[in-house]
Amino acid sequence: MSGHVSGRYAGVARPAATYRSASARPVAAGAWVCATTALTWLVAAGDLHTVSRAAPWLALASWFVYVSQWRPCLRVDTTGFDVINGVRNHRIPFTAVTDIEVRFTTVIYAAGRKYVSWGAPTPPSAFGAGFGREVELKSRPFTVLPSNERLSQPEARTGRDDIVAAWQLARSAHGTAPGGAVASTWSAPVIVAGLLSVGAVIASAFL
Repeated sequence: MSGHVSGRYAGVARPAATYRSASARPVAAGAWVCATTALTWLVAAGDLHTVSRAAPWLALASWFVYVSQWRPCLRVDTTGFDVINGVRNHRIPFTAVTDIEVRFTTVIYAAGRKYVSWGAPTPPSAFGAGFGREVELKSRPFTVLPSNERLSQPEARTGRDDIVAAWQLARSAHGTAPGGAVASTWSAPVIVAGLLSVGAVIASAFL
C-alpha cells in the first residue's frame, strides 16, 4: 500500500465524511458565474437570436463543469467507499479492497479492478505541507531558536491521510481477507441532463 497511517490513528473511530479537491468547487462556481454573466449580457443587449444560439452551448459547458469539477468526490463511511466520478458511482466495501494508492490521485484496488477517484484531495502544496514555516525558521538567526525548533516541523494532516486511515481501521476490525462485491451504477439524472444539453446544441444549429 502506497499511503501510510501513523500511530495516532490507531483505534480511532471515523465518522462518515466526504472528500474532494479543494479547488474543484470554486472552479466550477467561477465557470458558472462567467456563463451566467455572458448570457445575461446577451439578453440585455437584446440579441435574442444570438441568445438562442449561445444558451445551449453555455448549458453544455456548464454540464461538463458539473460532471468534471462539482460532482466528483470520495465518500467514506463505516463500511466502505463511495467513489463518485462524473456519470458513474462505485460503492466499494472495505472487505473488497486489496490496496489503496494515494499519490496525485487516490486509486482503490478492489475485486481485481482499479478505481480512480476524480475528486479525492490532491497532495498539499509545499507551503501547505509546512515548507513555508521551514523557510521562515531558516531565516531567523540560529541563536534565537530553541534547540529543537529547526529539526521539529509540524506534520500536515490532510483528507488523504483520513482516507487511508479509514481502510486501515477497517482492516483491523474485519481482518485482511478480501471479500465483498463492488457495485457500479450510472447516474441517470446526470446522463439525461447531458443528453438534453447535446440535443439543444444540435437543435440550435438549425435555427
